[in-house]
Amino acid sequence: MSIFRIALNNLMRRKIKMLFLMLGLIVGVATVISFVNILKAMELELGDKIDEFGPNSIILPRSEGMDINNNTMNTDITFDIQKLTMEDIPKISASTVGQYINIISPKLVGAVETEQRKTIIVGIDTKKEFTQKPWLTLKQQKGTKEIQELSFLDLPSQSVILGSSAAKALNVEVGELILLDEKEFKVFGILNEVGSEDDGLIYGNLNEVQTLLNKPNELSMIEVSAYCNNCPIEEIVIGLEDSLPNSSVTPLKEAALFREETIGQFSKFGFALSAMVLLIAAMVVLKTMLSSISERTREIGIFRAIGFRRGHIIKIIFIEVGIIGIISGILGFLIGSLAATYGGPYLAQIQNDIPIDIQLLLPAVLLSVGLAITVSAYPAIKAAQLDPAEALRYV
Repeated sequence: MSIFRIALNNLMRRKIKMLFLMLGLIVGVATVISFVNILKAMELELGDKIDEFGPNSIILPRSEGMDINNNTMNTDITFDIQKLTMEDIPKISASTVGQYINIISPKLVGAVETEQRKTIIVGIDTKKEFTQKPWLTLKQQKGTKEIQELSFLDLPSQSVILGSSAAKALNVEVGELILLDEKEFKVFGILNEVGSEDDGLIYGNLNEVQTLLNKPNELSMIEVSAYCNNCPIEEIVIGLEDSLPNSSVTPLKEAALFREETIGQFSKFGFALSAMVLLIAAMVVLKTMLSSISERTREIGIFRAIGFRRGHIIKIIFIEVGIIGIISGILGFLIGSLAATYGGPYLAQIQNDIPIDIQLLLPAVLLSVGLAITVSAYPAIKAAQLDPAEALRYV
């Protein structure tokens, strides 16, 4: 009779014991697979959300100092400032890091006169600007229940949105008209106070602000939000500077570091939980195998007495746990994947669906088999070292 057949017969004769062993492995593998799937989904969704919470790099016109009057007594320096234009926007998407770019928000900033005072106006693409900065919201008007979603806003022609401080300083309400450089604009809405420089600004359509400031096609800056789950922010900066030689790109490292730290915390928690679950599964396997070896002492003694070597005994035990490990790995993968798919969105408050990742099947099987064989090594060696004469004395 072959060693494989002996191992298979042993499994069939000890079904309850082997099912208990299999259950421990299934629970361990299923928990790890489920958590890995949920963690991956959380990382992707978290990265996507954080990437939308403001820009993580700003593109500004490049300025270069030039010495125009240099002598021993006097040095005059002027600055040659390059310009950003609307033609630079397609270059960003076409750059080597274009696949990482999420939102491109161009701006033109300038000063206008209103109510005998200077006020800062910002020309924006309203949908991109307010998608990039979801914390900016409009004050709800009395008598209205509808809340305007700014990320879908098409700002009407000759209309502006005022920050809370700007509205107070100008003493205007929604629907009133204000003069900006002697040109009439209607106040479309007033932003809720956020405690930043946004409170003191006036926002208008980019094209209209370019016309108002007599700077057609010109931009003051471009704010970029990039998906950086798989790339460092420095790589984004280098790619943008290569595509826009007339610009200087400044990374906002706070956003990138916050993203990396948050995702890192999730990963550490996942590794810690996985290690704890695997440790419990290993203890279950070890206890079950030691109990099984104790029950099979007489059987092992007979094998040794009829000529089985120590290596044969170890092979039999490893084949047994290997078969159990393969079956447990497959079942653990299926149960863990289904648990993540159907329970993950509710447990982790994830909006996106969690698909079954078939690529995790092989790692799940290898994890189950590796864990079973590693933990069973000590019981197998202990069984192989039994003295045949002493083992046959057990009834």
